[in-house]
Amino acid sequence: LENVLSMKVFEVRKSLNDDSLKLDDEMKRQYSHQKAENTRLQQQISQIKNEKTSLQQELLALQRRIAELELQLGNDDDMN
Repeated sequence: LENVLSMKVFEVRKSLNDDSLKLDDEMKRQYSHQKAENTRLQQQISQIKNEKTSLQQELLALQRRIAELELQLGNDDDMN
């Protein structure tokens, strides 16, 4: 009986150890995948920020141009 119980304990320990190793491998794989995803998202965020800055600069230039045109139109109206 003692020998049978010892074998069962050995089998359970081996099974738990195998499961632990599988889980560890899965965690490492998931961690690697998440790290790559985080890097990809950070690159997208940087690209979007750059696009936003560019669009803000274009908007400012257009607003200045509109102000210039309005000023010119106002001067033209004053002459007529």
